[in-house]
Amino acid sequence: MLPLFPLGTVLFPGSFLPLHVFEPRYRLLIRRCIEGAGPFGIVLIRSGSEAGMLAEPHGIGTVARIVAVSPLPDGRSYVVTRGERRFALDGVVSDAEPYLIGRVRYLDEPEGEGAAARVAEALDALGAYLLAVLAVTEDERADRALTEELKDATPVEIAYRIAGSLAVDAAERQALLELGSAADRLGEEARILRRETDVLRDLLVRQRARGERQDLN
Repeated sequence: MLPLFPLGTVLFPGSFLPLHVFEPRYRLLIRRCIEGAGPFGIVLIRSGSEAGMLAEPHGIGTVARIVAVSPLPDGRSYVVTRGERRFALDGVVSDAEPYLIGRVRYLDEPEGEGAAARVAEALDALGAYLLAVLAVTEDERADRALTEELKDATPVEIAYRIAGSLAVDAAERQALLELGSAADRLGEEARILRRETDVLRDLLVRQRARGERQDLN
């Protein structure tokens, strides 16, 4: 059993997510997790909202571990969580606590067939994307940080690190989370990165037409 925190965003294993905790039921959830040094599950909302009535979650989420807490005088708090592992919801208990409780099954993380080739494909696509970002924004920090993090990582770690860095909507992030292997995730990420690179290149062309940016090689 795992306490659940439905949100309008997706947490990937290995990624960090800051939360502003203000509803009484989630204050209780967070307090219990802190006191018991236990995790909780973050799940994307399928229907409903973060506040008000209990939301219906998607069927796959990520275990979250609290790594930092900043309590506020009025009972609210800011917490930072880190994603640990994926789980599938086999059922939800909605009447035992003010928040949802999930009956969960933890998921394996296979690399999948052709993972090494997919890593190379995704990293090539990532490099082209970061070059496009640099050309449009002239910001080299993301390029250096992400490249350094991926240097000695496994295919599973690389797939999740790229997933966490993508500026795509929650539905697309959830689809990445639900894929069954690192190879499948890397292949989809390469497709997304190529799509986003094309968008940035189109933006660069418009900027160059206005004399705002240099050419992109």
